Amino acid sequence: MEKYIVVNLTSLRVSYYEDDALITEYSVGIGKTDTPTPPGTYQVIEKLVFEQLAAIDLGSRRLVLSSAKTCLHGSWNGPVEGYVSGGCVRMYNQDIEELFEKVEIGTPVIMIS
Repeated sequence: MEKYIVVNLTSLRVSYYEDDALITEYSVGIGKTDTPTPPGTYQVIEKLVFEQLAAIDLGSRRLVLSSAKTCLHGSWNGPVEGYVSGGCVRMYNQDIEELFEKVEIGTPVIMIS
């Protein structure tokens, strides 16, 4: 089964696909004007779980991408939707937890504007 994620930087939506069928979509936050989320094609290279609030708010889960500049992660404190991050794709904890279970290391992540 082919799995992949599309991050639409214009509509602020993350879409998860299996075999070209849309499975689910999420509203997200992306980089502020001075720290934009970079478009491109990346892969999930690491999956991290955080059980408690840390000094940096990455929420309960983080999908580390092959880009040194961005990742997909949750948020304990928000805000989540809009142009709110330092360049990462910020998701509600319940959404990143759901997506986290579906993807594997190597899953493509396509960021389009």
